[in-house]
Amino acid sequence: MSSREPAPVPDRTQMAGDRYPQLLRTPQHRWWRPVLGLLLGALAVVVAAVVVILVALAIEAVRGNTANPRDDATLTPDSPLGLLANNLVLATLIPAAVLAVWAGHRAPVGWLASVVGRLRWSVLARFFLLALAVVVVFFAASFAVPPAGFGDVDPPPAGTLVGLLVVILLTTPLQSAAEEVGFRGYLSQAVASWFARPVAGTLVAGAVSATLFALAHGGQEPALFTDRFAFGAVASWLVWRTGGLEASIALHSANNLVSLGYTASTGSVQEALENSTLGWPPALLDIAMMLVFAAAVARLADRWGLVVRRPWRASLPGGAAPAPLAGPEGFGYPGSRSSLPPPAGSEPPWGMG
Repeated sequence: MSSREPAPVPDRTQMAGDRYPQLLRTPQHRWWRPVLGLLLGALAVVVAAVVVILVALAIEAVRGNTANPRDDATLTPDSPLGLLANNLVLATLIPAAVLAVWAGHRAPVGWLASVVGRLRWSVLARFFLLALAVVVVFFAASFAVPPAGFGDVDPPPAGTLVGLLVVILLTTPLQSAAEEVGFRGYLSQAVASWFARPVAGTLVAGAVSATLFALAHGGQEPALFTDRFAFGAVASWLVWRTGGLEASIALHSANNLVSLGYTASTGSVQEALENSTLGWPPALLDIAMMLVFAAAVARLADRWGLVVRRPWRASLPGGAAPAPLAGPEGFGYPGSRSSLPPPAGSEPPWGMG
């Protein structure tokens, strides 16, 4: 009898080659895990949101505001505290998604960020600078098309304006990132995990994510719904194309920072957030902005050699922890659209498309 031990069967939880939407389809996957994860996430959002609102109302009471908590004037986004509460409520999507992945799927929570298991900060910074430049150019161009208009609203007092701008600067990127983690992150991965075929799972997940993202903004006319659906679709493509949430977070953050900053300075943030109308010219211009950014991201992802598939992990002797075969911050070789090649003879027994 040979003393040589049989080669271990590779663990599919560390399988290489998967795109971002398929990361939660592991050997532990069962049809009920996404259901459990979505329920846990929804419950976490509700509980956390209630806590945020109660704390904000308590602060208002301490400040001497005796308004009825059910009154629309309480915690309005036109006040710094109201906008802060609004952004923090949305930010609860991040811990909710983390709980869903950890408890519902028993998977590494780093897969929410990217295929390399972490947020690639340098990638995020680069894409944010690009997104900010594109958004500013198209935002300036939007003044040349018929505006949707939010009504005639006087700008807020100087003290309120400073407070609003501080809240926007500090928490709007967090709110934008949370929406991406919730919609393009966990929701997309959960839906895609139900499909054995990656293409079908990616397309269905993208459509579901974009539709629910648009509907989450409330009632709206066709042009505005199309604009928001297009954003969700483009953001899903960016995540698939780059292997992580960095590009979609960058675009979402830059767009919200510019639009909310301008709105706070000239009108009503609440009216802008609750707006349900948008003309077709500004909607089409906005979609053009998204497509220009997406095209630039695709070129840069190739130029930087951005890792867009789950990297190979070497099976190290002695039970040592496997190490990802990818460069710092998830960069591979220039011109590469995948992870580094696997070691010779390490082909797994399953097929990798």
